[in-house]
Amino acid sequence: MWVGAQARAAAAKAEVEGPGDDGSSGSREPQAAAAVEIGGVHSQEITELTAQSNKQSFLLHGTLAVATQLGALNRGIAAVKEDAIEMLASYGLAYSLMKFFTGPMSDFKNVGLVFVHSRRDRIKAVLCMVTAGTVAAIFHILIAYTDLGYYIINKLHHVDDSVGSKTRKAFLYLAAFPMLDSLAWTHAGILLKHKYSLLVGCASVSDVIAQIVFVSILLHSHLECTEPLLIPILALYMGVVVRFTMVGLGYYKNVHDIIPERSGPEMGGEATIKKMLAFWWPLALILATQRISRPIVNLFVSRDLGGSPTATEAVAVLTATYPVGHMPYGWLTELRAVYPAFDKVMLDMTN
Repeated sequence: MWVGAQARAAAAKAEVEGPGDDGSSGSREPQAAAAVEIGGVHSQEITELTAQSNKQSFLLHGTLAVATQLGALNRGIAAVKEDAIEMLASYGLAYSLMKFFTGPMSDFKNVGLVFVHSRRDRIKAVLCMVTAGTVAAIFHILIAYTDLGYYIINKLHHVDDSVGSKTRKAFLYLAAFPMLDSLAWTHAGILLKHKYSLLVGCASVSDVIAQIVFVSILLHSHLECTEPLLIPILALYMGVVVRFTMVGLGYYKNVHDIIPERSGPEMGGEATIKKMLAFWWPLALILATQRISRPIVNLFVSRDLGGSPTATEAVAVLTATYPVGHMPYGWLTELRAVYPAFDKVMLDMTN
């Protein structure tokens, strides 16, 4: 609009001043129009290049973070000299069950990506995840201390008392992880909505680096002798705290002050908790369906081998090898969030 006004002013000035020194008349208006056209093409090219660059950095965090996260944690248990197989099997059972029961909470990232247009929308999204995280923590405690956990872990999987006890203990230690993880992903979705994909990528990579560093540190501590099961779990918590801190500070520094207090009619109005949950639960169901495969494999392997030492070794092997098999394709699941993050850019380019 400003460039168009300049063009009209230049044309009016040319008409008032009359022919130039070279005898040409009205030549400035076509030149201004050409400048507008060239400027429009240039702006479109910049927008397209920016979108392509953002896409590449957006995919970076999914490619790097998913590839090595679980392998770093398994390394912490595998390095323990005593009961390494039992520890690895127990941690594998607890972690796979946790990711099945509460892992779909991480898909609330898409709610932040689509529905959070204002600060009030963010508060509603955070409230949903705090409530879900509290329910998940209560469920973890029930699994650890009640007969429900004994039935799911010991009876259903046919594991011995030692493995079952360690699995329920690991499940208890992981009680607070779903809330921290879901809050981190919710803020990551908000940052992706505003094209801060590089920041989200750095946070995810820092998560993995923090886990590797803390596993290396804790392996030289007294935990290796007293409670080796805490080594990967504490590293997991340290990683998610680093990631949550980075995306949280990134939100307050880059997004919090530029979004309105409430969503106006031009944004479709305020998003309700009901709308958020209605949007989220099909995505959570899909992710839960995908995540159930690993607990089912663990269940059939342990039941088929009748809770023998061979069954414990088999579950330990699955725990160690699953991240390796996940490396080539795991990052591809992040492609599902590319369209909602960039459809507005592409729409603006076509208009």
